[in-house]
Parts: sequence; structure tokens; C-alpha cells
Amino acid sequence: MLIDTHAHLWWPSYEGDLDEVLERARAAGVEKIICPGTNAETSKQAIELAKKYPGVIYAGVGVHPEEVLNFGKVRPSPPMSMAGWALPSRSDLAGSVAVGEIGIDLYTEEMRGKLSEQKELFRVQCEMAVKLDLPVIVHTRQSLVETLEVLGQLPKMPRGQFHCFSHDEIGLKQVLKRGFYVSFCGNITWSKRVARLVPLVPIDRLLLETDSPFMLPGGRNDPGNVTITAQIIADLQGLTLQALGEQTTNNAQRLFKL
Repeated sequence: MLIDTHAHLWWPSYEGDLDEVLERARAAGVEKIICPGTNAETSKQAIELAKKYPGVIYAGVGVHPEEVLNFGKVRPSPPMSMAGWALPSRSDLAGSVAVGEIGIDLYTEEMRGKLSEQKELFRVQCEMAVKLDLPVIVHTRQSLVETLEVLGQLPKMPRGQFHCFSHDEIGLKQVLKRGFYVSFCGNITWSKRVARLVPLVPIDRLLLETDSPFMLPGGRNDPGNVTITAQIIADLQGLTLQALGEQTTNNAQRLFKL
């Protein structure tokens, strides 16, 4: 059994064939899928999918860093109102296994101009995760230093996953030092630099993911494709696919308490 720890199955491209997508995943050996939200609406959609497909889909509830671009449009923008804007309802949290997808993204100039808002948004969600004993699913793009800075300033650091990892060896060591799990997706199939990081991750800290529907050039990615990256990771780790599958499944079950 494999677990895809990151697939946005609420994405509109799945509306017509999600049952078939899940059946293909099951046939490929993928029996459980973590479905993170990225804002209030998609987090609710993730919760609904988890209710519709119990034991198969598990929801993450969170606000993605790109949502800071919408913050001033929907609410007055003093930082003190960020927490109320970001924190999900108790009913949503009750149906989730993680707080995510959250983090910091400095890929564009526009996002770099919103760094302080991103830090605040990330901080309040990390604190919520600690309070509720939920893991975080961390998005970090060209922002590892800033992400680790926020985590280091917390009274207590949450447990969690750095998803779709693409930073360097030094950054990887810093993430592992703090006890986080790491996952790679399709980026290991085209980036030799990222692929070289895979053997550096202890097997008990590895997770599998697709980041569906993304990370598949030229088409929609699906959870069943996690078998492709799993085989590459197994080869890089010097393991059989079965051994990797068993260990990463145990890791995911332990982190997300599945």
C-alpha cells in the first residue's frame, strides 16, 4: 500500500472523473490520499471529499501563502486581523488530519512584497496546529530561510511535512534537524539537483506525494502516478519498491495519525 500525502482533489479538473481517478489509484496500490486545502473554500471542499470517501481521502485545512494577495481585498489589513481571517472553524478542524497547505512563497516580486503578511499567516496557523496537535503541511518556494525563521520563533514547533522539497543540501539538513518529514514529487524526474537530495533523507523521514493535479508537464497529474516517483526514490535509496512503500506508509500513518 502507498499513500499520496499531497493531492488537491478538489481541483475543478477532477469534477467529472474523480471516482475513476480513485479507482486507478487503488489499482496502482495507492489506498490513502491526503487532500490539503489552500483557503477557506477549498478546505471545506477537502473536508467534504473526506466525508464522501472515508478511509481513502483525508483532509488538510489551511490557507496557502498566495492568499495574502486577497487579504486586503476582503478585509481591512492590520496584522491583528490576520488570525481571525486565517483560522478555520472548529467544525472544519474536527474533520481534518493536518493544517495545510501553509507556508511562505517568495517566487514572484508581488509575493516578496507581502513577506510580513506571509510570516504572520504562517505563524498563526503553526500555533493553531500545535494547540490542536495536528501536523503542518509546509509549502516553501525560494523561502526556506524565512520559513525556518518563523518556525524558530514559535514557543513550540509543530511536527509536519515539507512538501515537494526543492532546496539545497544545507536546507535539507536544517529541515531534518528540526524533526520534519520530507517529500519529493515529480521534480525528481527532471531535476538532477533535487534527485541528489533523495538519498540524504533518512528512510524514516520520507513521504510520497504527487502534488496533483500539478507537477506533470503537459497534463493533469493523478494520485496513481505516485508509483512512478516511488520507484525512482526506491532506486535512489537502494531499496525495493515494496520496502519503500511499507516504510513511507508507516511514516505517513505515524505523522497524520491515520
